[in-house]
Amino acid sequence: MGKYFRMEQKFGYLGISGLVRILAFFKVITWLIFLAEPGFGSKLMLDFQYVFQGEVWRLVSFMLIPGAVNPFILLIEVMFLLMIGEGLEQAWGAFGVTAYIVGSALCGILVAFVMSAFFKYPFLLNTAIYSSLLMAASCLYPDMIIQLMLVIPVKLKYVGMLAAGWVLYDVFRMSETLGAFLALGLPMLACLIPFVLVFVPRLIRGAKQRGEVAARRGRFERAKLPETEAFHKCDRCGATEVSEPDREFRINDSGEEICTACRDAG
Repeated sequence: MGKYFRMEQKFGYLGISGLVRILAFFKVITWLIFLAEPGFGSKLMLDFQYVFQGEVWRLVSFMLIPGAVNPFILLIEVMFLLMIGEGLEQAWGAFGVTAYIVGSALCGILVAFVMSAFFKYPFLLNTAIYSSLLMAASCLYPDMIIQLMLVIPVKLKYVGMLAAGWVLYDVFRMSETLGAFLALGLPMLACLIPFVLVFVPRLIRGAKQRGEVAARRGRFERAKLPETEAFHKCDRCGATEVSEPDREFRINDSGEEICTACRDAG
């Protein structure tokens, strides 16, 4: 964290306040343009075939493509972005959120660019970048209750798992061959690098700490005397203070432990 704070002090002015909200707003604007001009989306996609022809705006514009044309799905997407954007900015500040988004996009772009030297014109979807944001929010606020599909209450950590599964599904869907995986799937996975760097060590430490706590609790429970285990037992009739709580137990001269009933019986 020390390195992060030093970077924030030095480059904090580069942080864009409300960046996630801005992206959500432009997704809606882009969707409205799609309605009027269905072919407009092809001018925004990050297709290196056109980037190499000078259409460098695609390195940014692909982030503005909505996840679906369906208005209901768009509404859910925008609501999620507004919600997690505010939460992430509260936790990280404007610089942290900006660095995370830019880092996720750059990782995917750089890997796609490298792959373009071996495969014909890879392209990159923004699905993994926004899924990475949702996964980050689910790690920061795992027990937050949200309304999935606007009606189903569910903890945010499960939504984060669903987002991770969706990315893997997209990668699998596009990776019919090794070449397709390297050109299309690998750039998407590269978008998750910031998430891996920030949260995987934290998740590993958390799992290790929970394991240590469970081990200590187990040792403590084993060290305790169970309530059903007797401390005294009559060597003659086998009665204990658990089975016969009204009896007393004494050691006689021969070293036997006997209960009052056996002692009185002679």
